[in-house]
Amino acid sequence: MYDMLCKGCGHRTAMSIIDRIIKEYGIKEKTIVFLDVACCSLLMDDIEYDDVMCPHGRVLDVSRGYKMLRKDKVVISYMGDGAAYAIGIEEMIHSARENFDIFAIVINNGLYSMTGGQFAPTFTGIDRKNIDSDKSELNFDKVLKIENLLKSFNINYLARCALTDKENIDFSYECIKKQMDIYMRKGGFCLTELISPCPTNYKMTIKENIDLIDENIKQVYKIGEFIVK
Repeated sequence: MYDMLCKGCGHRTAMSIIDRIIKEYGIKEKTIVFLDVACCSLLMDDIEYDDVMCPHGRVLDVSRGYKMLRKDKVVISYMGDGAAYAIGIEEMIHSARENFDIFAIVINNGLYSMTGGQFAPTFTGIDRKNIDSDKSELNFDKVLKIENLLKSFNINYLARCALTDKENIDFSYECIKKQMDIYMRKGGFCLTELISPCPTNYKMTIKENIDLIDENIKQVYKIGEFIVK
């Protein structure tokens, strides 16, 4: 499954978790996934339920339009951090402000991976070149932390997990399953951000990239649930 992705890519793990939860809830026939372009597009051929490819940064807009017409559907908005927090930040803010009925997943690897690894608003400044050096000059305070942006809105679920080792992947599953439970019972805006490896663009082995996340990036991005209703 998802053989078009690079080795070690977090999209494979993330979508496998979503697949599992959809099967557990028995909602395959009523689920539709809206995908952003870039690496998300590589999931299309293997997804076993309806999906729609959206323009870059417009996943939430397209999802909202569809949900307004088909309120009976489980609408999943799946996007990367560049799409969600850069070109799509307006849609993110207003979807959260309205607590609109969207089940959102954001893959945060700090990069625009499809186009060669340009920095997203979530890039911590830590990469292969400086991982062992003094990090006092890195701009950790300038990264976009979604919990700070959305905490004043009346959304129903917000969490951040990491797609690294078994413990973190198990926690990712637990959070996304809780997100689905809240979404199915209450609706509203529900989002889980997943810190993800991208060994290809970080120019690391899979293990090196996972270690980078566990030992460095998770010091910048707190793992856990921020809003649960």
